[in-house]
Amino acid sequence: MNIIEDFEKRGLLDNFSDKEKVEEMLKSKQTIYCGFDPSAKSMQLGNFIMITLLQRLQEAGHRVIAVLGGATGMIGDPSGKKSERKFLDKNAINENALAIKAQLSKYINTTDPNKGIIVNNYDWWSKMDVLTFLREYGKSFQINYMLDKEIVKSRLEVGISYTEFSYMILQSGDFEHLYKDFGCSMQFGGGDQWGNLTTALDFVKKKEGSDCKAEVFSIKLITDSNGKKFGKSENGALYLDPTMTSPYHIYQYFMNVSDSDVLKYSYIFDKRPIEEIDEMYKAHMEHPELRMGQKELARTIVTAIHGKGVSDECEKMSVALFKDDFSGLSEADLQELTDGLVLVNGEGSINILDALINLKLASSKREAREFVTNGAVKINGEKISDLNLNIDSSKALNGGYVFIKRGKKNYACLKF
Repeated sequence: MNIIEDFEKRGLLDNFSDKEKVEEMLKSKQTIYCGFDPSAKSMQLGNFIMITLLQRLQEAGHRVIAVLGGATGMIGDPSGKKSERKFLDKNAINENALAIKAQLSKYINTTDPNKGIIVNNYDWWSKMDVLTFLREYGKSFQINYMLDKEIVKSRLEVGISYTEFSYMILQSGDFEHLYKDFGCSMQFGGGDQWGNLTTALDFVKKKEGSDCKAEVFSIKLITDSNGKKFGKSENGALYLDPTMTSPYHIYQYFMNVSDSDVLKYSYIFDKRPIEEIDEMYKAHMEHPELRMGQKELARTIVTAIHGKGVSDECEKMSVALFKDDFSGLSEADLQELTDGLVLVNGEGSINILDALINLKLASSKREAREFVTNGAVKINGEKISDLNLNIDSSKALNGGYVFIKRGKKNYACLKF
């Protein structure tokens, strides 16, 4: 099976400039690039899809280039945006680019420049004066051609500045620069980038000749079974930086996906052959209540992002919540367990009924009494039945944490 066929079976591919040519080119070693926007100091889970594709292309023998948008990040990509982006200052973009470069270096093999490199497009655009830009690049783009692109067309009603309008010119220049200086023949990006990708390809062919070997393809925008954008939790974006999104939060995100999403996400992130993934999913669906597929998926992704040791810790914490056994967890583990839970600071002591209401585990004292009376409430894993119980720091685990559980899945935490 060739790599494009594998990507297709995994439900990843969207559009091709010329599918047959892309498949033919990938039969031999190519240099392929994908861009990363430094609009934040960390990439998000959605970016990890592109990273995974770069890894697979690299493992298949191709040379990959990850392009940091140090220059384009100062402009702002209009794709998928309903209004103008706010400018980040130059220092912030530089800091973000350095942080993202460090992240990419964890996942892409750059020990040999013939296998993979990371470059910043600020390095070449910052050396160009405005007149050269207009003569060498602006002259090659017809306004009516640019207006016809969906990324521009969708913004005409609300307005688009010349700055963002020129974004596709810079991305086109990136492809041409990489084609000439690095022998880069192929570019890919998200489905919302299709207009930029095809514009860049047209520009390269205009500059280098229509018969030059250059092509582009795009990746589907991934959504969950409810149509929600992949990688978005109730608390917002899921970042690869563990100080911005805890590994446990990512682990739990995948532990809570639907059964149908288990297969979809496994195809994307699990590098095992599709036949093995299908066997795993078949076994999962025989007893979906055991959530074997979710566990395998969560383990696979957290291991890929943060390493096996971190994944093992996340699994231990997940089991602790499931079995109501917090022994053996460090203070750092307990703190991480609170990520995604309702967390309320406790002072002095608080009655169990008030605690349930404050932690949104009950809507009223009447409901809280019912939960306690029916044995549906546990404190740090121990079932309680005393309606007059007061909770204070003496009942806290390391670091002052008191985990309160109502029913089978509803957890919250008091912090003394």
